[in-house]
Amino acid sequence: MKVQSLFALLILSLLFLACDRKQNDKSFAVIKGAYHASNSTLYLDEVHASFVKRLDSAELSSGEAFEFRVSSPDYALFKLVHDDLYPLIVVAKNGDTVTIDQTDDPAWPFRVKGNEQAMLLSEYFEKLNRDEHKVDSLSLIFLNSRSHPDFLSIREDLNRAFIDIHEAHRQWAREFVSQHPGSFAALVMINSFFKEFLLFDQKDDFKYYNMVANAVIETMPANQYAIDLNAHVEKIRKQNEVDSAAMIRLAPGKKAPGFNVFNEDNTQINPADFRGKNLLIYFWASHSAPSRQANPYIKEIYGQYHSEGLELITISFDRSKEIWTSAISLDELPGIHCIDTRGPGSPIQTLFNIKMHLPLYFLIDKHGIIYSSGRDFKKLDQEVGELTGATK
Repeated sequence: MKVQSLFALLILSLLFLACDRKQNDKSFAVIKGAYHASNSTLYLDEVHASFVKRLDSAELSSGEAFEFRVSSPDYALFKLVHDDLYPLIVVAKNGDTVTIDQTDDPAWPFRVKGNEQAMLLSEYFEKLNRDEHKVDSLSLIFLNSRSHPDFLSIREDLNRAFIDIHEAHRQWAREFVSQHPGSFAALVMINSFFKEFLLFDQKDDFKYYNMVANAVIETMPANQYAIDLNAHVEKIRKQNEVDSAAMIRLAPGKKAPGFNVFNEDNTQINPADFRGKNLLIYFWASHSAPSRQANPYIKEIYGQYHSEGLELITISFDRSKEIWTSAISLDELPGIHCIDTRGPGSPIQTLFNIKMHLPLYFLIDKHGIIYSSGRDFKKLDQEVGELTGATK
């Protein structure tokens, strides 16, 4: 009887230990693996929408394994950072084990095993790195061909090859996001770059942002990454609505909006003061390199068409009046000069939906109607000539 009792107690103890070990296994996420590194440091960061937090580090020796244990009740993004390797981002939560091993593949040196989210994210990064590796190969050919007698032809072929790789990658990305909209891979992809180019445009590709935001908040309603993405997408939605409304409101044929701004003499200026004359409104800033490059065009156009009835208001978004007046003098910029020192989001910037993408012009006819607008100052000469009826 005592033997049976001791045996039952032993079984219960083993069960308790097994349950306790199982509970402990779910109390953290494990990220482990081995890198071909010697006497170097591997860092582990936690990546969020607005900040990156360093969590841990491990000293590496060649072929030796590393292991990080982190507590994350819900899925989170973790980045492995090493001086000699492309940063690797993985997804994990408590109870997950993600294993990373380094290979000798120059295009993608990692092999990742783990949860489904981590595997999908690894699939994306592998595709990204392999396609970018192809582009790097094109760049090497370009550098080695500069002295070739057919260099111009080779350059055109390389440009077409780059465009083909880029477009194929963008198409793959759209298909991937459509197939896995609720994945962390999709969440990362819609804000990622292929080389220096965004994969998804916030305006033209908004449907993908919306698709992913809806999917991740449905599958992970309490996840902070999903919450942050939805907040970001809502901002994009509102800005797109503002842009669409501004495009209609500021289109050629619409009445130019009225506003008041102060000139150098602190006199209030309003476009309505120029009714009966053709008016060029030029938005710029002295700290904007494209603005300084456009100033000679403005000077030339004003000199050509002022006698034909063209008036010019320049509106700068400089903070320093001293720097502003110095730039006007240095560039010999003509016209009536005004300044808006209130910074981003000022009433004039909002009215013309400028968003500090400078320079920008609006061409207004004698009746106060918008004739044209844009940022292509080489076209402005023709537009002013058409508006004034003048010819060179």
